[in-house]
Amino acid sequence: MSLDYQSLLGWRDGARKMHIHLTEIPDTSKHESYEHEHIAEEAFYLLEGSAEYRFGGKTITAGPGEVVFIPSGLRHAQIRYLTPTMRYLTIRTVEPDDEPCCCGEDREPAGD
Repeated sequence: MSLDYQSLLGWRDGARKMHIHLTEIPDTSKHESYEHEHIAEEAFYLLEGSAEYRFGGKTITAGPGEVVFIPSGLRHAQIRYLTPTMRYLTIRTVEPDDEPCCCGEDREPAGD
């Protein structure tokens, strides 16, 4: 998988109910989207690039300066990338019984 995550706000910063990370996909042709769902609400704020998101029976095309919101419990991440690179912020709630965020920095590490 060809992408990088950088946590901008998470557990280490004292955030307990919110997490933000920067996602960079340097080559979208090498990054396959995968469908999943979680309890957290999630929003993507696009900084660079554009994509077509399909979820909940609708299709949203978004580019720089636009937000894509994913409600809690909705299966998502059917994505068609429209540009060769992408940069976006992922803003996500932190829910106690949910899986950790993909970057792993949204909650207290196991064993701490």
